[in-house]
Amino acid sequence: MAVSVPIDHFTTDPLPLEKARAWLALVLNHPAFSIERRQKAGQLMAATSDAWQVCRWAVLALVESERWEDAMLSREEA
Repeated sequence: MAVSVPIDHFTTDPLPLEKARAWLALVLNHPAFSIERRQKAGQLMAATSDAWQVCRWAVLALVESERWEDAMLSREEA
C-alpha cells in the first residue's frame, strides 16, 4: 500500500499549498498511521500556510511509511 512518489517530488520545487496538503493526506492514508495521527496531521495542515512545511511533513511521512513496510516484510520473512 505504499505511495510510490519520489521524495524529490516534495523537495525540488515547492508544490502549491493545496497540492502539498493533498499529497500529505494521501501518504497519511497508509496503515503505518493511526486514525488519531491522521486527524492531528489534518489539524496541523489546516493551521499552516507554509507549503514547504507541508512538503517536509510529506517527506517524513513517506520515510516513516517505508520503514513500516520494511519492518512488516522483515516480520513476514522471519
